[in-house]
Amino acid sequence: MIIAGLALFAALFFTTYSSAECRDGKCADGYKTDKTEDGVIFRGYSKSSKHGQGTMKWPNGDEYVGEWKNDKMDGQGTMTWANGDVYEGEWKDDIMNGQGTYIWANGDEYSGYWKNGEQDGEGAFTSADGEVFAGLFRNGEMSR
Repeated sequence: MIIAGLALFAALFFTTYSSAECRDGKCADGYKTDKTEDGVIFRGYSKSSKHGQGTMKWPNGDEYVGEWKNDKMDGQGTMTWANGDVYEGEWKDDIMNGQGTYIWANGDEYSGYWKNGEQDGEGAFTSADGEVFAGLFRNGEMSR
């Protein structure tokens, strides 16, 4: 009887505790799920702004999974576009910046450094048919 009473108490306590922590998709620790009027869904940490790990999905099928800082994609993350393109790497202020790999839906691939959303620095471009260019890129263009 005592064990049954303890089990009932524990069940009621944890149910009450967890429901006090999360209300309307928002939790005391900052983890929540939000959906905007235009259908964008964000799941992750956000008190006054998105920060830490989170996922954003747009109605067109685009999806970002990764780190956020001050409401922007910032740190390591993966963006998958509805057209099949994928970028996995570093982000700064919503822009591909740092080391990363971009794979186009047609099979082309670039792996290397990015600056302000363009290939910039050491990198390697491999076309879908296997042609490889490894070297220096500037402002999105191969340097020869």
